Amino acid sequence: MTHPPLPDLPEIRSDYTTAFLSRELSIVARKEVALGRAGFVILGEGKELAQIAMAKVFQPGDWRSGYYRDQTFMLAKGALTPEQFFAQVYAHSDVNYEPSSGGRQMNGHYASRYYTKGTWHDQTQMINVAADMSCTSGQLPRLIGLGYSSRYYRHLHDHHQLFENAKLFSQQGNEVAFGTIGDAATAEGHFWETVNAMGVLQIPVALSVWDNGYGISVPTRFQTTKGSLAKVLPGFCSDETAKGVEFYHVKGWDYPQLISTYHQAIQPCRTQHQPCVILVDELTQPLGHSSSGSHTRYKSTSRLAWERQHDCLTVFKSWILHHTTITTAELTQIETEVKARVQAAKDSAYAAWQSPHHSRKQKLSAALTELKLELNEHQIPTHHPQLHTQLTAIITPTFNSTWSLTADPDTPSSHTSSTPELTPTYHHHQFHSIVRQIIHLLTQFSQTTGLTFTTTAQFKAMETTWDRWGQQHYRSQLFSGSLNQATPGDDTQPQYREDSELVDGRELIRDYFHQKCGQDPRIVIIGEDVGYLGGVNLEFEGLKETYPQQIIDTGIRELTILGQGHGMAMRGFRPVVDIQYLDYLLFCLQGMSDDIACLHYRSAGGQVSPLIIRTKGHRLMGIWHSGSPMAMILNACRGIHLCVPRNMSQACGIYETLFHCNDPGLVIEPMNGYRKKERSPANLSQYRIPLGEIEILHSGHDLTIVTYGACCAIVTTAAQILSTQFAIHAEVIDCQTLHPFDQDHQIKQSLSKTHSLLIVDEDVPGGASAYILTKILTEQLALEFLDTPPITIHAAENRPAYSLDGDYYCKPQVDDVLAAVLRVMHDKQPARFA
Repeated sequence: MTHPPLPDLPEIRSDYTTAFLSRELSIVARKEVALGRAGFVILGEGKELAQIAMAKVFQPGDWRSGYYRDQTFMLAKGALTPEQFFAQVYAHSDVNYEPSSGGRQMNGHYASRYYTKGTWHDQTQMINVAADMSCTSGQLPRLIGLGYSSRYYRHLHDHHQLFENAKLFSQQGNEVAFGTIGDAATAEGHFWETVNAMGVLQIPVALSVWDNGYGISVPTRFQTTKGSLAKVLPGFCSDETAKGVEFYHVKGWDYPQLISTYHQAIQPCRTQHQPCVILVDELTQPLGHSSSGSHTRYKSTSRLAWERQHDCLTVFKSWILHHTTITTAELTQIETEVKARVQAAKDSAYAAWQSPHHSRKQKLSAALTELKLELNEHQIPTHHPQLHTQLTAIITPTFNSTWSLTADPDTPSSHTSSTPELTPTYHHHQFHSIVRQIIHLLTQFSQTTGLTFTTTAQFKAMETTWDRWGQQHYRSQLFSGSLNQATPGDDTQPQYREDSELVDGRELIRDYFHQKCGQDPRIVIIGEDVGYLGGVNLEFEGLKETYPQQIIDTGIRELTILGQGHGMAMRGFRPVVDIQYLDYLLFCLQGMSDDIACLHYRSAGGQVSPLIIRTKGHRLMGIWHSGSPMAMILNACRGIHLCVPRNMSQACGIYETLFHCNDPGLVIEPMNGYRKKERSPANLSQYRIPLGEIEILHSGHDLTIVTYGACCAIVTTAAQILSTQFAIHAEVIDCQTLHPFDQDHQIKQSLSKTHSLLIVDEDVPGGASAYILTKILTEQLALEFLDTPPITIHAAENRPAYSLDGDYYCKPQVDDVLAAVLRVMHDKQPARFA
């Protein structure tokens, strides 16, 4: 393989400019923390040359799934400006200034905006950056999907099977997925599972490890076997018998060797889909780990001296002076210009961030002036000094003693960093909090004295506007808003013919996905044993033979199964990942919670992952396959639709809905439903069951029973017994989905008729039943309709023991429902139900 020629002088000057710019940004950002304008920063100093080398081989259409210290790479690719850098340091909530996250993520967490309100942009022309995350190594599993997508797009291209708009996502599968990680985080299982999957799948993934010898304060010898990945990773390398993962090792201060190494590594990765790991060591941290502490506390004097000597910027400058005709004067000129540019960018970003806050402060100041006049008019300081003292105590920390602006925002000095004493930093919540407290005091005073203030309405209007602003900037976009967008004529329920045959539930799932894979080549099913076995319950029987590329068998690696689907979903596919059992979902929980569930939110609407996660559970026997950790999923995975169908025809309709929205969804099929007989719908794969709508399975007027999933069969059986044997008519409601939950508040309507509530769930006490109860009582405000205390039936605190007896004594049964209902009816009609 040929080595690339060294860059010419203009490129070397440009590289030094970028490296020095990145370093200066880090220095100034830390100063902003010291001045109190930023709360915390974590930066990328010491890694500048390695990231410049990586940027040279990164092409439009490629992907980065990285570490939160990659600012130099972002600058080198033009994907980050100094102004945007500081906007993120200040957490500016406007995506026009801080496009990565709209201030929702701390600095160093980058994201490209490939999605806007239902429109996917052309990723082949973008510097694609999967939204960063702080969880060490959490960025790696999705690398498998980002890389596998290139392999799959190449297959589709070679076989002339490209779907409509596929050219928005790939150019013949020639994209490389670049991952970056700190050396210490390679001790995480995510790293080893990812590297293993890279080698097995042979996908174009290039994983760079930035090694500065420490994991915060812990040296590498305590992180890695033999003290270095260079002694461990070669076992994954290709040899004469089998392909594996290529391994490269280079020093982080060696500019020409870095360029050569990345060229050597990426060329076969792009053309031959040869995965690789690039260990970049002997890096330094000139400013320490972060703004929260000094590295001098845990590094020896000799180590600090070595770091000063091997600082990549220092070494690069020396190399330029010794190996090129560029002079010291030229480099000094570059440094001077960069410093001026950084200061200008900082001031511009700070002014842009503070401008709307100044405007709000002026508006509040004007309202306070009116309030002060009104207080004086009513002689409040004299006759009600306590109120005046309370108001003053609230207002003066932000305003001066006359309740006016402490500085004129229109004066030039108020926007310059050279006079910080004239430029106090304002935050929206300060003003919002003041307004709320003023409203509380004035309202309370008026109720006590009967004396009203005309300015109260003005403050209330301000409070409403600012709360709406807070909702928009900080509490919005958990989901994309694309759910349940049906077109006229869409079926919302399965339809049956008179001669509809009874089939096993598993056959409905099989037939549904058979039709979907034939209709849409974007749909792929990924998981253990989904291939020639056809799934552990034969729910994919025969699909591998018909759709060999769309049915993807994997090893036992749940975390990167999830990541494989997640990365493919980000690149235009509609993947379904199959996790064999519900309790195995715990392997995926970190990726689901920290990445997929919050992706749309933390990118401020700029990224989506329409991934479907499919698993099975409930009502099984034994400790390991019968748990129902619903509350854990509900609380950890807000941002993923949680769907709990009671049977397989319902599951098919939920899948159809999820395939037509751009949000992730988790579908938990009832495990005991695969062998139960169901009628085969005539409109299979054509009906969409709306998420967030309940279904009434049994009408009644005596009490309302709310349940979901496999418990529906138990509750409906109990309801039939109650009706025939006790003349008790229970209304049985199937939630169908837990997130979203009963958006039309139909449960409240039921309670207005029955006035009693029973919730049946097989999660642990205080689990999903408590979530459902909270939704009904506090969100739907249904407490006023209850004549009896609400009751919850749930599983035991322990995991269920094996055998039918274990199930009976550990999980809700028909007998439990009957007993609970009779207790409720005794409270309502004690004479009839003794």
